[in-house]
Amino acid sequence: MGNQLAGIAPSQIYPVEHYLTELPDFTFEKNLGSTRFFKVARVKNKEGLAIVKVFAIHDPSLPLAPHKETLEKIRRVLSDVPNTLPFQKVVETDKAGIIIRQFVKDNLYDRISTRPFLNSVEKRWIAFQLLHALAAAHSRGICHGDIKLENIMVTGWYWVLLTDFASFKPTYLPEDNPADFSYFFDTSRRRTCNIAPERFVKTLNPDSSHYLPEEGIGTGELTPAMDIFSLGCVLTELFTEGHPPFYFSQLLSYRSGEYSPAKILEKIEDVDLRDMIQHMLQKDPSQRLSAEQYLEQQRDRVFPQYFYTFLRDYIKEFATLSLSPDEKVARLRQDIHAILYSLVLPRGVQHGDTSVGCEGDHGPSSASSSLSSGSEGLFIVVAVLTSCLRSLKHCSAKLQALELIRELCPRLSSDIILDRLLPYMLYLINDKYPRVRAAAVETLTTCLTPIDTLPRR
Repeated sequence: MGNQLAGIAPSQIYPVEHYLTELPDFTFEKNLGSTRFFKVARVKNKEGLAIVKVFAIHDPSLPLAPHKETLEKIRRVLSDVPNTLPFQKVVETDKAGIIIRQFVKDNLYDRISTRPFLNSVEKRWIAFQLLHALAAAHSRGICHGDIKLENIMVTGWYWVLLTDFASFKPTYLPEDNPADFSYFFDTSRRRTCNIAPERFVKTLNPDSSHYLPEEGIGTGELTPAMDIFSLGCVLTELFTEGHPPFYFSQLLSYRSGEYSPAKILEKIEDVDLRDMIQHMLQKDPSQRLSAEQYLEQQRDRVFPQYFYTFLRDYIKEFATLSLSPDEKVARLRQDIHAILYSLVLPRGVQHGDTSVGCEGDHGPSSASSSLSSGSEGLFIVVAVLTSCLRSLKHCSAKLQALELIRELCPRLSSDIILDRLLPYMLYLINDKYPRVRAAAVETLTTCLTPIDTLPRR
């Protein structure tokens, strides 16, 4: 595929539904947009919702079979890798090449601009997961090739899924012709550019070794350093409230030494975080570290220790095990004291506080005034809990959820209580079970009474 596609003009344009007749197990639900490269739709089958991307074949001589083999290899290699969501099915027909993956509602681009806005710990947690995803993929010889906000899916409980691995897109692009970049990489039309500078070449012709012929697909032309640069661009947007370090023209200027993203990076207040991202964005790919090296280097600096020692392994279980919302809440209730011990109690014990694990010992105001960094890790646990609340079925599960809220609130800041928990307490006040309504009122009173100031907006 690669650069061979950009110049092909279709003789006839069909809607995406036209091609889905080749997928009898799937029912069309919604058109999610089209570009010259892909038509995208949401479909449904017996296992749930899925995303279908359709590449219409206008030139039968295009070598799609090697790309199909590569995508299937990526699926096999990454099948047990957390935080990745490769394409799960590839279908080649006379009319189209079709790739299918699981549907996830929100990508990181959507989440950055959605209330409640991500706080610092949540952003670092997302960055931490992305580095782990890349470290695992790179260790297995898989590079992504098109890391951007739109290709990072985020669940309601901040579990990250790196998706749409782009082995079929060209590794190298002409610096003097933006058409290929627009065709393959600017599907959102935002003109942001996360492509590593070494991927742009001065000339490109059909005889070039950078042309990406079908026999070059598996030769590892994409490198881990290219993905690290793209991740640096993503993290810049994440930690600057959506400000990209490069638009297409700026990336080319950066490549030639005529532009610097320094002003954008200055918006990142944390020095360690800013230095890490700046290091990822170096022009010389040999100077960038691997994802594994960044994780090790930034342990207890950018990323708190409890990400490594407890939180990742614990939260991963909710992603890998098939649990209903009621079962997730039951699991949290069962594990709450272990969670508090791992995230809160060690530091509390250092200060002579042995009552952290006891429900109702002190109110939110006293705890929030002296939050430890481990207490901030509870924000991620809160997200797991709240992602289940509206889907709970049984009275016992709802009562357990309210018990968890009462136990967590003394260790949470007032803005987390008001922004993340208050809407769900109010929701349960209208529950059909009288016991749940009564417990919701009690929980609301217990959690809100100690709060005497509202956080600044």
